[in-house]
Amino acid sequence: MTRFPYDQFAKDYLKELLQPLGKVETSLTVPAEIREIDVYFAPSPKRVRIQYN
Repeated sequence: MTRFPYDQFAKDYLKELLQPLGKVETSLTVPAEIREIDVYFAPSPKRVRIQYN
C-alpha cells in the first residue's frame, strides 16, 4: 500500500538492494495482524528479520 509517490520508489530501491542478501517481499499482508508490511526482508544465512512500515 503506497500512500505517497516516494513510497513505491523506496520499496523498489530496498528490494533491489536487499535481494542479493536474502528473501524480499513487498506489500506483504500479515494475517495475524490488521496491517500490511511494506517491505519484508529475511537474510539467507541468518534468521534475523527486518520490517519497514
